[in-house]
Amino acid sequence: MGAKKRKRFLAAIVTVCAGGFLAATMLSSSSQPSFRSQPIKKPVVNNSFTPLQLTGLPFFGGGVFDQNTPVYGMSVGGMVHQKEINGLSVAGIHAFNKKKSGLSFSLLDVCHESRGLSIFAAGGAERNYGVSAGFVNLAEHNNGLQLGLINQEKPDAVIENNFSQADPPQGFGVQTGLINYSEGKGLQFGLWNTNPNAWLKHFPLFNFAF
Repeated sequence: MGAKKRKRFLAAIVTVCAGGFLAATMLSSSSQPSFRSQPIKKPVVNNSFTPLQLTGLPFFGGGVFDQNTPVYGMSVGGMVHQKEINGLSVAGIHAFNKKKSGLSFSLLDVCHESRGLSIFAAGGAERNYGVSAGFVNLAEHNNGLQLGLINQEKPDAVIENNFSQADPPQGFGVQTGLINYSEGKGLQFGLWNTNPNAWLKHFPLFNFAF
C-alpha cells in the first residue's frame, strides 16, 4: 500500500469515527430530559388552618389569610369575617362569622353559630350554644345562655335568611336581663319576661315555657 493510499485510509477511518461519535453524542443528549423545558414547580402552601389571623380596619380589605381558612388560635382585627374561629377573637366588628368557638370580644357581633363566650355591645347569633352577653342580645335559636339588658329569641331575629340553612331542632335556653322575649322553650329571669308560648305570656321576675 502506497503512502497516499495509507493517508486516505487513515483519513477515512478518522472521519467515520468522528461522525459516529458525533451521532452518538447527539442521540444520547436527545434521550435525556431537558431540564430547561420542564416547568418549575412552586412550593405548595398549606392553608388548611392558621394559628393567627390579622385583619385590617373596618371596610378596608381582608386579612393575612383567606376568610375560608379556619383559625385555631387567635384572630384580631378591626373587622373579622371568618368562616371558622376556634380560640380568642378580638374585633371591632364580628361580621357574619360562620362558626365561633372560644372567647370573643367586639362592639358588634353577628354570627351563624356561637359556642363559648361572646361579649359585645350589640349583636347575636342565629344559633347560640354557649354564653352570649351584651346590652342588646339577639338569637334565633337559643340553646345556651343570653345575658343582657334586652334579650330576644325569635325566628329571623338576627338577619332573615342570612345563612340559608335549615333550622335546627328547638332546644332549651335561658335568658337573664331586664327585658326578656322568647318564642322558644326555656327559662327567663328579669324585670319583665314575655313568651307567647308560655302558660303565662307575660310575667315579672320569672317565666318559663316547656
